[in-house]
Amino acid sequence: MKKQRSILLGSVLAGFIWSPMLLVAQVDTLELHTQLQQAQEEVQSQLENAFQDLENTSINMNLNDDSRENLQFGLYLENLDFEEAYERHYPYNYGVLVSGVVNGGNADRAGIVKGDIIMEFDGEKVRYEDHLLSLRDSKKFGDTVALTIFRNENIIERSLTFSPRAPKTRIYKDGKMITEKSRISPGYGGGGPLFVSVDFDFPEVSKLLVANGFDALTGKPVTFYGGYGMGNVGHGLFIGGGGAGFTADQQIQKSAGTGYKRYLLESGYGGVMIHKKKALFTKKLVLDLGLLLGGGSTSITVSSTDGGFSWNSDIENNINSESFKYQKDYFVYQPSIGVLVRITDWFGIDANVGYMGTYAKENSWKEANFDFSIDDGNPELFNSLSYSVGLWFGY
Repeated sequence: MKKQRSILLGSVLAGFIWSPMLLVAQVDTLELHTQLQQAQEEVQSQLENAFQDLENTSINMNLNDDSRENLQFGLYLENLDFEEAYERHYPYNYGVLVSGVVNGGNADRAGIVKGDIIMEFDGEKVRYEDHLLSLRDSKKFGDTVALTIFRNENIIERSLTFSPRAPKTRIYKDGKMITEKSRISPGYGGGGPLFVSVDFDFPEVSKLLVANGFDALTGKPVTFYGGYGMGNVGHGLFIGGGGAGFTADQQIQKSAGTGYKRYLLESGYGGVMIHKKKALFTKKLVLDLGLLLGGGSTSITVSSTDGGFSWNSDIENNINSESFKYQKDYFVYQPSIGVLVRITDWFGIDANVGYMGTYAKENSWKEANFDFSIDDGNPELFNSLSYSVGLWFGY
Protein backbone atom coordinates (compact mmCIF):
# COMPACT_ATOMS: atom_id res chain seq x y z
CA MET A 1 0.00 0.00 0.00
CA LYS A 2 2.87 2.45 0.85
CA LYS A 3 4.59 1.74 -2.46
CA GLN A 4 1.36 2.39 -4.39
CA ARG A 5 0.86 5.62 -2.42
CA SER A 6 4.34 6.86 -3.26
CA ILE A 7 3.86 6.18 -6.96
CA LEU A 8 0.49 7.94 -7.00
CA LEU A 9 1.84 10.93 -5.03
CA GLY A 10 4.82 11.17 -7.35
CA SER A 11 2.63 11.13 -10.46
CA VAL A 12 0.32 13.81 -9.17
CA LEU A 13 3.16 16.03 -7.94
CA ALA A 14 5.00 15.66 -11.23
CA GLY A 15 1.95 16.98 -13.05
CA PHE A 16 1.81 20.03 -10.82
CA ILE A 17 5.55 20.63 -11.04
CA TRP A 18 6.18 20.26 -14.77
CA SER A 19 3.01 21.87 -16.17
CA PRO A 20 3.83 25.43 -15.02
CA MET A 21 7.38 25.30 -16.37
CA LEU A 22 6.11 26.52 -19.73
CA LEU A 23 5.46 29.87 -18.01
CA VAL A 24 8.85 30.18 -16.32
CA ALA A 25 10.02 32.80 -18.80
CA GLN A 26 7.13 35.10 -17.89
CA VAL A 27 6.81 34.57 -14.09
CA ASP A 28 9.24 35.53 -11.45
CA THR A 29 11.27 32.48 -10.36
CA LEU A 30 10.89 33.09 -6.62
CA GLU A 31 7.14 33.71 -6.85
CA LEU A 32 6.66 30.63 -8.96
CA HIS A 33 8.64 28.51 -6.51
CA THR A 34 6.50 29.71 -3.61
CA GLN A 35 3.25 28.95 -5.42
CA LEU A 36 4.42 25.50 -6.42
CA GLN A 37 5.52 24.75 -2.87
CA GLN A 38 2.09 25.69 -1.50
CA ALA A 39 0.30 23.65 -4.15
CA GLN A 40 2.48 20.62 -3.45
CA GLU A 41 1.80 20.77 0.28
CA GLU A 42 -1.97 21.09 -0.26
CA VAL A 43 -2.18 18.17 -2.70
CA GLN A 44 -0.05 15.95 -0.49
CA SER A 45 -2.25 16.72 2.51
CA GLN A 46 -5.45 15.86 0.58
CA LEU A 47 -4.05 12.58 -0.75
CA GLU A 48 -2.82 11.48 2.68
CA ASN A 49 -6.28 12.13 4.11
CA ALA A 50 -7.91 10.12 1.31
CA PHE A 51 -5.61 7.10 1.83
CA GLN A 52 -6.18 7.27 5.58
CA ASP A 53 -9.96 7.10 5.03
CA LEU A 54 -9.53 4.15 2.67
CA GLU A 55 -7.48 2.20 5.22
CA ASN A 56 -10.12 2.79 7.90
CA THR A 57 -12.90 1.40 5.64
CA SER A 58 -13.67 -2.33 6.33
CA ILE A 59 -14.85 -4.40 3.38
CA ASN A 60 -16.04 -7.90 4.38
CA MET A 61 -16.26 -10.45 1.59
CA ASN A 62 -17.14 -14.01 2.71
CA LEU A 63 -16.58 -16.24 -0.24
CA ASN A 64 -17.47 -19.26 1.86
CA ASP A 65 -20.89 -17.99 2.93
CA ASP A 66 -23.02 -21.02 3.85
CA SER A 67 -26.24 -19.14 4.60
CA ARG A 68 -27.84 -20.75 1.57
CA GLU A 69 -26.56 -24.23 2.39
CA ASN A 70 -29.12 -26.92 3.11
CA LEU A 71 -29.12 -28.82 6.37
CA GLN A 72 -27.43 -32.19 6.13
CA PHE A 73 -27.61 -35.35 8.23
CA GLY A 74 -24.36 -36.64 6.78
CA LEU A 75 -25.76 -40.06 5.99
CA TYR A 76 -27.39 -42.12 3.25
CA LEU A 77 -31.02 -43.11 3.69
CA GLU A 78 -33.15 -45.89 2.26
CA ASN A 79 -36.80 -46.78 2.66
CA LEU A 80 -37.15 -49.92 4.74
CA ASP A 81 -38.66 -52.90 2.94
CA PHE A 82 -40.10 -56.10 4.36
CA GLU A 83 -36.99 -58.23 3.83
CA GLU A 84 -34.65 -55.76 5.54
CA ALA A 85 -37.05 -55.31 8.48
CA TYR A 86 -37.31 -59.10 8.85
CA GLU A 87 -33.53 -59.60 8.76
CA ARG A 88 -33.05 -57.00 11.51
CA HIS A 89 -35.96 -58.34 13.64
CA TYR A 90 -37.58 -54.92 13.38
CA PRO A 91 -41.26 -55.29 14.44
CA TYR A 92 -42.63 -51.88 13.45
CA ASN A 93 -44.19 -50.60 10.19
CA TYR A 94 -42.39 -47.26 10.15
CA GLY A 95 -38.79 -46.04 10.13
CA VAL A 96 -35.98 -45.32 7.65
CA LEU A 97 -32.83 -47.40 7.18
CA VAL A 98 -29.36 -45.82 7.39
CA SER A 99 -27.42 -47.36 4.49
CA GLY A 100 -24.25 -45.30 4.99
CA VAL A 101 -22.67 -42.59 7.17
CA VAL A 102 -20.36 -39.77 6.05
CA ASN A 103 -17.19 -39.65 8.11
CA GLY A 104 -17.09 -36.53 10.23
CA GLY A 105 -20.66 -35.56 9.37
CA ASN A 106 -23.42 -34.59 11.77
CA ALA A 107 -24.74 -38.16 12.02
CA ASP A 108 -21.24 -39.57 12.57
CA ARG A 109 -20.68 -37.13 15.44
CA ALA A 110 -24.05 -38.13 16.90
CA GLY A 111 -23.00 -41.79 17.01
CA ILE A 112 -25.26 -43.08 14.23
CA VAL A 113 -23.87 -46.06 12.31
CA LYS A 114 -24.71 -47.94 9.12
CA GLY A 115 -27.60 -50.35 9.66
CA ASP A 116 -29.41 -48.18 12.21
CA ILE A 117 -33.13 -47.60 11.73
CA ILE A 118 -34.30 -44.05 12.52
CA MET A 119 -37.67 -44.48 14.22
CA GLU A 120 -38.47 -41.00 15.53
CA PHE A 121 -37.31 -37.44 14.92
CA ASP A 122 -37.91 -35.14 17.90
CA GLY A 123 -40.70 -37.44 19.10
CA GLU A 124 -42.46 -37.80 15.71
CA LYS A 125 -42.58 -41.22 14.02
CA VAL A 126 -40.68 -41.33 10.74
CA ARG A 127 -42.81 -42.97 8.04
CA TYR A 128 -40.47 -42.90 5.02
CA GLU A 129 -37.38 -41.17 3.65
CA ASP A 130 -39.02 -38.01 2.31
CA HIS A 131 -40.92 -37.59 5.57
CA LEU A 132 -37.62 -37.59 7.50
CA LEU A 133 -36.11 -35.07 5.07
CA SER A 134 -39.10 -32.76 5.48
CA LEU A 135 -38.70 -32.93 9.27
CA ARG A 136 -35.01 -32.09 8.86
CA ASP A 137 -35.79 -29.08 6.65
CA SER A 138 -38.00 -27.61 9.39
CA LYS A 139 -34.84 -27.02 11.47
CA LYS A 140 -31.97 -24.55 11.15
CA PHE A 141 -28.22 -24.58 11.73
CA GLY A 142 -27.39 -24.93 15.40
CA ASP A 143 -30.56 -26.85 16.28
CA THR A 144 -30.20 -30.10 18.22
CA VAL A 145 -32.77 -32.86 17.69
CA ALA A 146 -33.51 -36.12 19.48
CA LEU A 147 -33.41 -39.28 17.36
CA THR A 148 -34.86 -42.63 18.41
CA ILE A 149 -32.75 -45.41 16.88
CA PHE A 150 -33.32 -49.16 16.51
CA ARG A 151 -30.00 -51.05 16.64
CA ASN A 152 -29.38 -54.74 17.23
CA GLU A 153 -32.92 -55.27 18.56
CA ASN A 154 -32.49 -52.41 21.05
CA ILE A 155 -34.01 -48.93 21.04
CA ILE A 156 -31.54 -46.15 21.87
CA GLU A 157 -31.59 -42.35 21.88
CA ARG A 158 -29.14 -40.06 20.12
CA SER A 159 -28.83 -36.25 19.88
CA LEU A 160 -27.83 -34.72 16.56
CA THR A 161 -26.77 -31.09 16.07
CA PHE A 162 -27.08 -29.55 12.61
CA SER A 163 -23.75 -27.91 11.81
CA PRO A 164 -22.61 -26.49 8.45
CA ARG A 165 -20.68 -28.86 6.28
CA ALA A 166 -16.92 -28.69 6.27
CA PRO A 167 -15.25 -27.92 2.90
CA LYS A 168 -15.47 -30.94 0.63
CA THR A 169 -12.37 -33.08 0.27
CA ARG A 170 -11.68 -35.50 -2.52
CA ILE A 171 -10.07 -38.85 -1.88
CA TYR A 172 -7.99 -40.33 -4.66
CA LYS A 173 -6.70 -43.83 -5.18
CA ASP A 174 -4.43 -44.75 -8.07
CA GLY A 175 -5.15 -41.34 -9.61
CA LYS A 176 -8.95 -41.83 -9.55
CA MET A 177 -11.39 -40.05 -7.27
CA ILE A 178 -13.35 -42.36 -4.97
CA THR A 179 -17.05 -41.61 -4.65
CA GLU A 180 -19.76 -43.36 -2.65
CA LYS A 181 -23.10 -43.83 -4.31
CA SER A 182 -26.36 -44.33 -2.45
CA ARG A 183 -29.02 -46.70 -3.70
CA ILE A 184 -32.27 -44.98 -4.64
CA SER A 185 -35.27 -46.90 -3.38
CA PRO A 186 -38.02 -47.74 -5.91
CA GLY A 187 -40.58 -47.46 -3.10
CA TYR A 188 -42.50 -49.67 -0.68
CA GLY A 189 -45.41 -50.68 -2.88
CA GLY A 190 -48.86 -49.63 -3.93
CA GLY A 191 -51.50 -50.12 -6.56
CA GLY A 192 -54.68 -48.74 -8.03
CA PRO A 193 -57.03 -48.92 -11.02
CA LEU A 194 -55.71 -50.54 -14.20
CA PHE A 195 -56.61 -50.06 -17.88
CA VAL A 196 -55.39 -52.59 -20.45
CA SER A 197 -55.88 -52.33 -24.22
CA VAL A 198 -55.68 -55.53 -26.34
CA ASP A 199 -56.77 -56.66 -29.80
CA PHE A 200 -60.02 -58.57 -29.27
CA ASP A 201 -60.88 -60.19 -32.58
CA PHE A 202 -63.14 -63.29 -32.69
CA PRO A 203 -64.43 -63.82 -36.27
CA GLU A 204 -66.38 -66.94 -35.23
CA VAL A 205 -68.14 -65.03 -32.43
CA SER A 206 -69.04 -62.24 -34.87
CA LYS A 207 -70.43 -64.85 -37.28
CA LEU A 208 -72.63 -66.26 -34.50
CA LEU A 209 -73.90 -62.80 -33.55
CA VAL A 210 -74.72 -61.81 -37.12
CA ALA A 211 -76.56 -65.09 -37.69
CA ASN A 212 -78.81 -64.19 -34.72
CA GLY A 213 -79.48 -60.64 -35.96
CA PHE A 214 -76.91 -58.78 -33.82
CA ASP A 215 -74.16 -56.42 -34.92
CA ALA A 216 -70.75 -57.94 -35.58
CA LEU A 217 -67.84 -57.25 -33.25
CA THR A 218 -65.71 -54.35 -34.46
CA GLY A 219 -62.43 -56.24 -34.27
CA LYS A 220 -60.77 -53.12 -32.87
CA PRO A 221 -58.75 -53.01 -29.64
CA VAL A 222 -60.90 -53.02 -26.54
CA THR A 223 -60.12 -51.80 -23.04
CA PHE A 224 -60.16 -54.11 -20.04
CA TYR A 225 -60.85 -52.39 -16.71
CA GLY A 226 -59.48 -53.67 -13.43
CA GLY A 227 -56.96 -53.07 -10.69
CA TYR A 228 -53.66 -54.22 -9.21
CA GLY A 229 -51.51 -54.01 -6.10
CA MET A 230 -48.05 -55.14 -5.03
CA GLY A 231 -45.47 -54.75 -2.29
CA ASN A 232 -41.68 -54.60 -2.11
CA VAL A 233 -40.25 -57.86 -0.73
CA GLY A 234 -36.63 -56.73 -1.05
CA HIS A 235 -34.00 -55.74 -3.59
CA GLY A 236 -36.55 -53.99 -5.81
CA LEU A 237 -38.66 -57.14 -6.25
CA PHE A 238 -42.41 -56.54 -5.99
CA ILE A 239 -45.04 -59.29 -5.68
CA GLY A 240 -48.78 -58.82 -5.82
CA GLY A 241 -51.77 -59.47 -8.00
CA GLY A 242 -54.11 -57.91 -10.49
CA GLY A 243 -56.74 -58.47 -13.10
CA ALA A 244 -59.15 -56.81 -15.51
CA GLY A 245 -62.32 -57.53 -17.43
CA PHE A 246 -64.36 -56.45 -20.44
CA THR A 247 -68.04 -56.76 -21.34
CA ALA A 248 -70.15 -56.00 -24.42
CA ASP A 249 -73.85 -56.53 -24.97
CA GLN A 250 -76.76 -55.73 -27.29
CA GLN A 251 -80.53 -56.18 -27.01
CA ILE A 252 -82.83 -56.12 -30.04
CA GLN A 253 -86.41 -56.94 -30.83
CA LYS A 254 -87.25 -60.26 -32.39
CA SER A 255 -87.96 -60.27 -36.11
CA ALA A 256 -91.54 -61.34 -35.45
CA GLY A 257 -92.05 -58.20 -33.40
CA THR A 258 -92.88 -59.96 -30.15
CA GLY A 259 -90.23 -60.39 -27.49
CA TYR A 260 -86.54 -59.63 -27.38
CA LYS A 261 -83.19 -61.26 -27.81
CA ARG A 262 -79.88 -60.24 -26.24
CA TYR A 263 -76.26 -61.23 -26.19
CA LEU A 264 -73.68 -60.69 -23.44
CA LEU A 265 -69.96 -61.06 -24.14
CA GLU A 266 -67.71 -61.28 -21.07
CA SER A 267 -63.95 -61.69 -20.87
CA GLY A 268 -61.57 -61.35 -17.95
CA TYR A 269 -58.31 -62.50 -16.45
CA GLY A 270 -56.34 -62.29 -13.20
CA GLY A 271 -53.20 -63.62 -11.64
CA VAL A 272 -50.00 -63.15 -9.69
CA MET A 273 -47.82 -60.18 -10.65
CA ILE A 274 -44.03 -60.31 -10.21
CA HIS A 275 -42.23 -57.05 -10.99
CA LYS A 276 -38.66 -55.81 -10.77
CA LYS A 277 -38.43 -52.06 -10.24
CA LYS A 278 -35.33 -49.89 -10.35
CA ALA A 279 -35.11 -46.13 -9.90
CA LEU A 280 -33.49 -44.38 -12.88
CA PHE A 281 -31.22 -41.56 -11.57
CA THR A 282 -34.12 -40.29 -9.43
CA LYS A 283 -36.94 -41.87 -7.43
CA LYS A 284 -39.39 -39.93 -9.60
CA LEU A 285 -38.69 -42.26 -12.55
CA VAL A 286 -38.72 -46.03 -11.99
CA LEU A 287 -38.04 -48.76 -14.58
CA ASP A 288 -40.67 -51.51 -14.33
CA LEU A 289 -40.14 -55.07 -15.64
CA GLY A 290 -43.12 -57.32 -14.98
CA LEU A 291 -44.73 -60.69 -15.50
CA LEU A 292 -48.33 -61.74 -14.83
CA LEU A 293 -49.20 -65.43 -14.55
CA GLY A 294 -52.79 -66.51 -14.07
CA GLY A 295 -55.98 -67.56 -15.73
CA GLY A 296 -58.80 -66.11 -17.79
CA SER A 297 -62.17 -66.84 -19.29
CA THR A 298 -64.26 -65.62 -22.23
CA SER A 299 -67.96 -66.37 -22.68
CA ILE A 300 -70.82 -65.42 -25.03
CA THR A 301 -74.41 -65.74 -23.84
CA VAL A 302 -77.33 -65.46 -26.30
CA SER A 303 -80.89 -65.28 -24.93
CA SER A 304 -84.40 -64.74 -26.22
CA THR A 305 -87.75 -64.28 -24.49
CA ASP A 306 -91.37 -63.49 -25.21
CA GLY A 307 -91.84 -62.10 -21.69
CA GLY A 308 -94.63 -63.23 -19.39
CA PHE A 309 -92.40 -64.27 -16.49
CA SER A 310 -94.07 -65.50 -13.29
CA TRP A 311 -93.11 -67.25 -10.04
CA ASN A 312 -95.59 -69.91 -11.13
CA SER A 313 -93.82 -70.57 -14.42
CA ASP A 314 -93.35 -74.12 -15.66
CA ILE A 315 -90.10 -74.41 -17.61
CA GLU A 316 -91.53 -77.08 -19.96
CA ASN A 317 -94.91 -75.54 -20.63
CA ASN A 318 -95.23 -71.80 -20.16
CA ILE A 319 -91.80 -70.13 -20.30
CA ASN A 320 -91.12 -68.91 -23.79
CA SER A 321 -87.41 -68.18 -23.19
CA GLU A 322 -84.24 -69.77 -24.48
CA SER A 323 -80.58 -69.24 -23.70
CA PHE A 324 -77.19 -70.75 -24.39
CA LYS A 325 -73.73 -69.80 -23.08
CA TYR A 326 -70.49 -70.75 -24.81
CA GLN A 327 -67.39 -70.44 -22.64
CA LYS A 328 -63.63 -70.94 -22.87
CA ASP A 329 -61.17 -71.04 -19.93
CA TYR A 330 -57.44 -70.62 -20.47
CA PHE A 331 -54.06 -69.88 -18.94
CA VAL A 332 -52.77 -66.26 -19.24
CA TYR A 333 -49.21 -64.92 -19.27
CA GLN A 334 -48.26 -61.28 -19.78
CA PRO A 335 -44.63 -60.09 -19.76
CA SER A 336 -44.25 -56.31 -19.85
CA ILE A 337 -41.83 -53.41 -19.62
CA GLY A 338 -42.58 -49.83 -18.69
CA VAL A 339 -41.95 -46.95 -16.35
CA LEU A 340 -43.51 -45.57 -13.18
CA VAL A 341 -43.55 -41.76 -13.12
CA ARG A 342 -44.05 -40.40 -9.62
CA ILE A 343 -45.97 -37.13 -9.68
CA THR A 344 -45.93 -36.89 -5.88
CA ASP A 345 -44.48 -39.10 -3.16
CA TRP A 346 -47.73 -41.06 -2.94
CA PHE A 347 -49.18 -40.84 -6.48
CA GLY A 348 -47.87 -41.74 -9.91
CA ILE A 349 -48.68 -43.19 -13.32
CA ASP A 350 -47.44 -46.65 -14.32
CA ALA A 351 -47.38 -47.25 -18.10
CA ASN A 352 -46.35 -50.58 -19.66
CA VAL A 353 -46.29 -52.30 -23.03
CA GLY A 354 -46.40 -56.09 -23.09
CA TYR A 355 -47.76 -59.20 -24.73
CA MET A 356 -51.00 -60.85 -23.65
CA GLY A 357 -50.65 -64.57 -24.33
CA THR A 358 -53.20 -67.32 -23.73
CA TYR A 359 -53.04 -71.10 -23.74
CA ALA A 360 -55.76 -73.76 -23.38
CA LYS A 361 -55.33 -77.49 -23.05
CA GLU A 362 -58.31 -78.19 -25.32
CA ASN A 363 -59.36 -76.34 -28.45
CA SER A 364 -63.09 -76.83 -27.99
CA TRP A 365 -65.40 -74.44 -26.15
CA LYS A 366 -68.03 -75.55 -23.67
CA GLU A 367 -71.75 -74.90 -23.35
CA ALA A 368 -71.56 -73.66 -19.77
CA ASN A 369 -75.12 -74.56 -18.69
CA PHE A 370 -74.81 -78.27 -19.54
CA ASP A 371 -71.03 -78.68 -19.96
CA PHE A 372 -71.38 -79.87 -23.55
CA SER A 373 -68.42 -79.56 -25.90
CA ILE A 374 -68.76 -77.49 -29.05
CA ASP A 375 -66.70 -79.16 -31.73
CA ASP A 376 -67.26 -77.05 -34.82
CA GLY A 377 -65.64 -73.69 -35.64
CA ASN A 378 -64.03 -73.08 -32.26
CA PRO A 379 -62.79 -69.45 -32.02
CA GLU A 380 -59.06 -69.10 -31.47
CA LEU A 381 -57.88 -67.44 -28.27
CA PHE A 382 -56.67 -63.87 -28.44
CA ASN A 383 -52.90 -63.27 -28.33
CA SER A 384 -51.75 -59.72 -28.93
CA LEU A 385 -49.70 -56.78 -27.77
CA SER A 386 -51.09 -55.13 -24.67
CA TYR A 387 -50.85 -51.53 -23.51
CA SER A 388 -51.43 -50.92 -19.81
CA VAL A 389 -51.85 -47.74 -17.82
CA GLY A 390 -52.27 -47.86 -14.07
CA LEU A 391 -52.75 -45.19 -11.42
CA TRP A 392 -50.25 -45.79 -8.63
CA PHE A 393 -51.15 -44.96 -5.05
CA GLY A 394 -48.46 -45.90 -2.57
CA TYR A 395 -44.97 -45.18 -1.31
